[in-house]
Amino acid sequence: MADQVPSVGRIVHYVMSDGRYPGEHRPAIIVKVWEEENPDSLVQLQVFTDGPNDYLIDVPGHNGVAWRTSVHHDETKKKQATWHWPEYVPAKG
Repeated sequence: MADQVPSVGRIVHYVMSDGRYPGEHRPAIIVKVWEEENPDSLVQLQVFTDGPNDYLIDVPGHNGVAWRTSVHHDETKKKQATWHWPEYVPAKG
């Protein structure tokens, strides 16, 4: 199977690097891709945080969304401040 290629509007996971839970994953939407057709492209993300649970203070105008720029891809899913495709979760049954 060919590598997935990031594109605007796709949902990915962002590995938190700050706040109360560094290393935890948060959903994010790609808003810009720097190198189209490159599976490892840097991207701009809007990260959906867990609001005040992730950050000790509520930043005015933050509304639980954090903008992250020029974010690197890391398929190991461990490096902080990187993005990766969501983990596969099989159906239970």
